[in-house]
Amino acid sequence: METEIKGAFSTKLPMETQKILKNIDFSVKRNDIIEQARKSGAIPDVLQELGMLPDKKYNSVEDVARELHIIYMGIPA
Repeated sequence: METEIKGAFSTKLPMETQKILKNIDFSVKRNDIIEQARKSGAIPDVLQELGMLPDKKYNSVEDVARELHIIYMGIPA
């Protein structure tokens, strides 16, 4: 199932990350996201970025984008 990316934070993600996340059937755990990224041929930078996500369940692309925003900006969304 392809997910359309429209959220405020998700549109600020790098295009490579957006491409990977739009092809994931949510809800998934961090390791499932990383595994899908590997299968999609993600570049090492994207795999490293996704590896920084907290180990929890994500219900949408926007959930992932919000967590990455916190990681990079240091402030909650």
